[in-house]
Amino acid sequence: MSALSPIQIVELRQPRCALRFGVGACPATGTPKCYNTWGTCPTAVTKAAFAATGRIRWRFVQNRPGLFAVGDFSVTDDPATNAIAVAQLRVSTTKAELNIGALLDGKSPFGVHATVSVSMPDFVWDDHVGDFYLGDRVSLPKRNFWAVWTARNAFYGGMEIVVYEGYEGEALSAMRQRLYVLDNVDGPDSSGNVTLHGISPLIEAEGQTSKFPPPMDVRLVSAITAGQTTVQVLTNDETNLSRELGIGGEKGVRIGDEIMFYAAYSVVTSGIYDLTGVTRGVLNTVAASAAADARVQRIGYFKDVATWRCGEYLLSDHTPVGAARISTSWTTEGEAYLEIFRSTVAIATPTPVANLMGEIVQQGMFYIWWGEYTQKIEMQAIRAPDGAVRQVSTASEILAGSAELRRQPESLLTRIFVYYAPIDPTKTDRANYLVIDGQIEATNEVPQAAGKAYTLEIDARWINTAVHAQFLIARILSRYRQVPRFLTFRVSAKDR
Repeated sequence: MSALSPIQIVELRQPRCALRFGVGACPATGTPKCYNTWGTCPTAVTKAAFAATGRIRWRFVQNRPGLFAVGDFSVTDDPATNAIAVAQLRVSTTKAELNIGALLDGKSPFGVHATVSVSMPDFVWDDHVGDFYLGDRVSLPKRNFWAVWTARNAFYGGMEIVVYEGYEGEALSAMRQRLYVLDNVDGPDSSGNVTLHGISPLIEAEGQTSKFPPPMDVRLVSAITAGQTTVQVLTNDETNLSRELGIGGEKGVRIGDEIMFYAAYSVVTSGIYDLTGVTRGVLNTVAASAAADARVQRIGYFKDVATWRCGEYLLSDHTPVGAARISTSWTTEGEAYLEIFRSTVAIATPTPVANLMGEIVQQGMFYIWWGEYTQKIEMQAIRAPDGAVRQVSTASEILAGSAELRRQPESLLTRIFVYYAPIDPTKTDRANYLVIDGQIEATNEVPQAAGKAYTLEIDARWINTAVHAQFLIARILSRYRQVPRFLTFRVSAKDR
């Protein structure tokens, strides 16, 4: 087999408990057995001791001649199998699509997520890896791999799929790698076929589970008057009061339609705290009395912070994405191009982070995407290239017949109005914005052109100044005053 023969190896990364054999979670002998997965922990005690700091990396390759000895068993709690040869292994991927400035209707601010689908038939497996009870076996059992794996793994939290693409003879570290989070496993079906579905890790920032500020169970111990400056609250989690929620601003709570800042808190007794140094009726709200048991909700507060930094903070601190998956491009790009766009904003109601990111990406004038090969969330300002523009030609790079030009007239814009400088953070209607700014491209609305007005109105809580608003208007119109065009094409492997 030529050293230049292309090869594709699929790796399934499965977290598992690192406390084995009576050390903590999993018993060494007896029944029911624990296979170091959450779903097989037999008791509440073992589940409580479960520490998913271990891992096993299952590797698969298309069944073909050759030895694929790419295993790594040097760390007991992080073994990687040799590439298991599987007949009819198929890998299908879809590319991500960017949503620049979060303006394309019907698409997430994160764009369209890249996906992977890995299918294969089930196969006979002697369970010599993954079974920690080999000492109990008279002989190695013959089982079907996926039938056993799906029985042991009822949950997919923390699991990842990595697709290695390279050539035979290359080390795995030299191959291109694409990483996805495992979303679902279908099968084995009646024919024994299994399909693994993966999606960009950026999906972890979507949905209703990641909210800012986080919802919390805090309430008043007793009624308060409009002038009271010591407020007693009840909560079963002290971090509801101690943690920072935002950047650069004071700690604040919302009770009814009032926001108040507090300088500190003290413990009265278990679960009961006094908020001290309280300033009532801040951020253009009005101090008011409140009854005992009234809900108390922390606010998120950003005070004169570069808008892009607000987005980075939300992704790293308030979604499962985490700081480790954020590229250094955020700092490099943000400090070079986006520091002048700054925000002072209070978030007074728990709001999905995905919704806030849509606002921040749009109003902060940048876009983000999952870098399949860097395996980081990348960011770039909406700007012109600052170096030599990469030239791509039909003569040597673009594959013949692959280019397609699409027009998207529904994304045309001739009028943009920005409502900005919100007054009261507890209100969301447009009457609550202090200023409206806008621009009309009337020449493109005449009958012989667009024939009508195409209007975008933006509720911009992350914008506080006219300069910021006017930059946003100008940049959007520069891209959408003409019918947007999208060119797609394929390039040869040498130019990928």
